[in-house]
Amino acid sequence: MNPLLKTPVRELMTHPAVSVGDDSTIKEVFAVLKKHDIVGVPVVNAHQKVVGIVTESDLIKHFTTLGTPRAIDVLGSLVYLESLTEFNQHLKEHCSEWVRDLMTPQVVVVQANAPLQTAIDLMEANGVNRLPVVDEQHRLVGMLTRSNLLKHLTL
Repeated sequence: MNPLLKTPVRELMTHPAVSVGDDSTIKEVFAVLKKHDIVGVPVVNAHQKVVGIVTESDLIKHFTTLGTPRAIDVLGSLVYLESLTEFNQHLKEHCSEWVRDLMTPQVVVVQANAPLQTAIDLMEANGVNRLPVVDEQHRLVGMLTRSNLLKHLTL
């Protein structure tokens, strides 16, 4: 077995982890994802315990329910057949919703002292690309992503 696979996750994780509070709005989540150039973020409560995760996929699914106004192309310009005011209002409403209503609450996490092999097995078994890393009290201490794995496994 590759000795790296026995390395504790805490030695390979990204820390501190970027997170959002369970009282954040979807607009705030977008800002965090953009600022940190990431595609998923753990959701924590006031005690820094992981209570969910939200990813780009969650956001895309959420916004596909919004629907876009119908339009036609007239001489190279779009002419909307429906009110943009109504669409803009619905968009604002979507952005002001709470992350706790959108997040995936069943989060697969890994303990900071677990060996890397355990994290890899969890990612494979659950089809996830990132794992929040938690301490014994289930508080967020870092993140382990497939990018972290590739960086260390290819050295």
